[in-house]
Amino acid sequence: MCENYETHSRVKEKEAQSEVYKNRVIYSLPVRAGYWSNELAIREQLEASYNYKKDHCQLLIQKTGKMFRNLLRPTLLSPESTNIGFNKSYQIRSYGLSQTNACGTQTLQPLYLSAVITEREIEHTQHLIHGCVLTASPSGTPCVRNTFVFVRCDFQKDTGMMNYGDDVYIQIVESGGEPLYVQCENSTMDTFGQHLGLRLSQSPDIYCRFKIFHWKTELRAETRGTFVLNDAFIIIQHTASGHNLATEFHNWMPTFFGSECVISCHTFRDTHKMETSENLWRISGRERSDLRQLQIAGQKVDTDKSCEK
Repeated sequence: MCENYETHSRVKEKEAQSEVYKNRVIYSLPVRAGYWSNELAIREQLEASYNYKKDHCQLLIQKTGKMFRNLLRPTLLSPESTNIGFNKSYQIRSYGLSQTNACGTQTLQPLYLSAVITEREIEHTQHLIHGCVLTASPSGTPCVRNTFVFVRCDFQKDTGMMNYGDDVYIQIVESGGEPLYVQCENSTMDTFGQHLGLRLSQSPDIYCRFKIFHWKTELRAETRGTFVLNDAFIIIQHTASGHNLATEFHNWMPTFFGSECVISCHTFRDTHKMETSENLWRISGRERSDLRQLQIAGQKVDTDKSCEK
């Protein structure tokens, strides 16, 4: 019985091997099998689409690189002076974050008001446009995204001095089209109960007006109507809502330029009803040290030319 069973098993195995041999693939390895024509067409279409986007600078990496070149283009700030003037380039920096260095001493790292392009906007624009978000960036290098101009509400092009308590527009120095102004968003159903956010707007309406006040409450009535001092602590108040421009040091967001602090219109007060460091700002132009370095560099060039003669 055992021998018959083994013989029967061998016969079955040979029959299975012969069946496999009959159904074997008789094509060599380079021959495409299955839906090879469809897969080849899809691959060629993807390759053609990639080449087209590459030739027309439509790849995401190319758009991102173009955005960086546009927003990080260096700007020339207004020379440092005693007072802040209209239609001049300045940087707006917050009070700053308290940090402890290696020696154990406390230092302040200022954050600069800046505009950013989000990952949704990068697909169709690489310039600052209507609706771009404002943040506070640790990078203080003067460039397009963190340089602003104060404009009169009547749009006069004179370069007079700005006074405490006057309504002004805060315009970013450069955009991809029409001028863009800092605007405090009105509360909507999506943002109800939250702090008012800030964006860039091409329509200078009532929501784009801001007032500059002295940071000390007891000196605001006294300084109203006087010139705004350069690099002095101030309060930037939104005219329509009455809230102050604030840096929310506890709230950060990811951007193409790294983690940056969220900006809002909200008055932070302490137990004495005084504005806290979140609402303190400074307006500053080009430092005198930079001017001295330029003068020294210019004198050095002149000396080298005289030596060559």
